[in-house]
Amino acid sequence: MDLEMSTRENQDQKVESVPASLLPTNVHETFVEDESEKKKSSEQVVKPTLYQRYRLYIHIAAVLLYTGYIIAAWILHGRQSLVASLLWAFVCLKIMFYHVPTTILTTPLGWFFTFWIDFAMKFSLRVRWIVSLVFTVALIVGVTLGLPVDESKGTLAQRGRSLGGLCVFIIVLYVTSKDRKKIRWATVIVGVLMQYLLGLFILKTSVGYDIFNWLSHLCTTLLDFSNTGMAFIVGDKVANSGSFATAVLPAVLFFASIVKIVYFLGGMQWIVSKIAWFMVRVMSTSGAESTVAAASPFVGQGESSLLVLPFLETMTKSEIHSTMTSGFATISGSVLVGFISMGADPQTLITSCVMSTPCGLAISKMRIPETGEPVTKGKVHIPQTEEKESNFLHAAANGAAQGIHLALLIAATVLAFMSLLALVNAFLTWFGRFINIEQLTLQLIMGYIYVPFIWFVGIPQENVLTVSRLMATKTFVNEFVAFGELTTPAIADVLLPRSKHLAVYCLCGFANFGSIGIQIGALGSMAPSRRQDLAELAFSAMLCGTMSTLMSATIAGMLM
Repeated sequence: MDLEMSTRENQDQKVESVPASLLPTNVHETFVEDESEKKKSSEQVVKPTLYQRYRLYIHIAAVLLYTGYIIAAWILHGRQSLVASLLWAFVCLKIMFYHVPTTILTTPLGWFFTFWIDFAMKFSLRVRWIVSLVFTVALIVGVTLGLPVDESKGTLAQRGRSLGGLCVFIIVLYVTSKDRKKIRWATVIVGVLMQYLLGLFILKTSVGYDIFNWLSHLCTTLLDFSNTGMAFIVGDKVANSGSFATAVLPAVLFFASIVKIVYFLGGMQWIVSKIAWFMVRVMSTSGAESTVAAASPFVGQGESSLLVLPFLETMTKSEIHSTMTSGFATISGSVLVGFISMGADPQTLITSCVMSTPCGLAISKMRIPETGEPVTKGKVHIPQTEEKESNFLHAAANGAAQGIHLALLIAATVLAFMSLLALVNAFLTWFGRFINIEQLTLQLIMGYIYVPFIWFVGIPQENVLTVSRLMATKTFVNEFVAFGELTTPAIADVLLPRSKHLAVYCLCGFANFGSIGIQIGALGSMAPSRRQDLAELAFSAMLCGTMSTLMSATIAGMLM
């Protein structure tokens, strides 16, 4: 055996030592070509640009300049510079982690969380569940009843009614669950707790208030820019007329263009991926449904599903239900700007969208618990789009094209549904006169269905029926018509400040019968094999989306 191996080694050495001139011509040419290609590739090495060579120094200079700007801002304006300071901290951290590995931060945090997780795992699942439930209930009840009461915004009794309403809504979801034994209570508890803590941070802390107040002013400022473009086309007089066509639709179109630019720059994907990653870790939901939930407050109910297009065909029924619920539970950024232009409070709208994001997932997981094994369990993946714009102008143009489609769709839907609603109400009024019922309308009939739910939200007694009718309009017509009625003097002047505030939370969602068709059509075109599942789950998802906005209103009522 040893003799055989030594013979092979000698043969190999002989082959290696054969001169190139004695090799066959084609083999020799191959070696020569390889050598020449290596020389060419070494010569074609791209030289680093000026920015790449001095990147570190440029970043240091940028941070120093930005820091000087923030110091000057604090000296001149004090606490008003808080939001700018938070942006400064974000930019500095982003630049720092470009040069320093993120492990210097994630490793200590990992040790911290691992320590507490290992400590918690020493106890049985039953004990962990009981402790989590007791802690959550004690926190919510203690803070709700312990906060100072502002009589102009609500009484302690109304807070207590909102607290009871939260319990009632959870019980209703539990009773109507498809499989109560499969409910993962950790997801539900974390989702409700996150919703409550977000509301507490935004409504009761100065930092949270300043951040979302800044966001609301930013959205309001965007309206002025869209009005500038509209005035250039139709003139100042028409642009400032205040009609739906000149106030709402240009804002929708303009914001769609901005969103597309942010997508092109990679900002939207980054924000959505980070929020989705956090939700996967905290709520134990799959990456696909967490991504859709994180994207829903920014983009429409159909566009958010495009982010998980490769996984739609393999989603479990629970994931599909969560995906649809997330679309029903919030409104898109473009529609939000449209509501602001109609007179709705921007800060309340933004707060409602943020609070409903974790709640939508928690509610969906109660209604249709997860019984399968999601493909994206424990991971977040946002695929890149196949066609990428060449520059930001190209992105702005594509956004405008999508925006005009959305604006025309909104205009056509509002026109058709307003006309149909007037027709139905005229028939009902005529029919009601024969039994001495004046002004019998669809809102009046369907509004009574929502009376107990709106009462539990914590709406003052004298405004319960009025807000119930608005909810009926939102569900059976659409949210634009409902917000239009809310901002009319006939209703706005009747509602108390607390009622008006909580009504915005109730109406801030896409949960209506028209959106069922939109979701089935959009998701069905992306995943044709799941159309039957979509049709089966759509109505349930719409109810869960409605419940999500009601729970957001309930928590806001607990904190007012």
